[in-house]
Amino acid sequence: MKLRCFDQQELPFISWSNQRGTTQEIVCWPVNNDFSWRACLTSIDDNSSLGQFPDIERQMVLLEGKGVNLNSPGFFNHSVTTSYQPFDFSGDIHVRSELIEGAVKCLNIMVRRTCWKAETTLVTQPLILPSSHAGLIYVIEGQWTLTGATCQHISKGQGAWWLPDIREGEISPLTANSQLLWADIRPLK
Repeated sequence: MKLRCFDQQELPFISWSNQRGTTQEIVCWPVNNDFSWRACLTSIDDNSSLGQFPDIERQMVLLEGKGVNLNSPGFFNHSVTTSYQPFDFSGDIHVRSELIEGAVKCLNIMVRRTCWKAETTLVTQPLILPSSHAGLIYVIEGQWTLTGATCQHISKGQGAWWLPDIREGEISPLTANSQLLWADIRPLK
């Protein structure tokens, strides 16, 4: 299995049923409503409720905008205001989102809690990707080279995803100040 590249400019927009945001799905594995893990880009355009996903752990990473307050009475009240810092929460609970100052764009990682654990970090140096893990990389600045991928170079707004046992995979920055987000999706068994 090779790393499969994507470009956010080519991902279709799916409007939310309440018309207060959109989703651009990067990967949903396996492809059905009972997914094991999923990654998407989400734009929140107005105050809203986030979708509930039973048995799923969610991770939200702010990419653009001033931020969003997430509130789930009895569980948490948290402001996501620092770019590239993940916030983890349960998909089981009802969460209300209130924009701080205008629309936001976020990277969302969702994993079935009985199968996977996700950890998203900011990467600025070369990295060998673990062959026994699944994952996703998303470039936020600069240009990167990839080995073991369906493409050789990626830049801002592009990335790649993979399933376990890729057998190869390495990323390296090509320009100064290059940054990407790496969602390391580790199997629990």
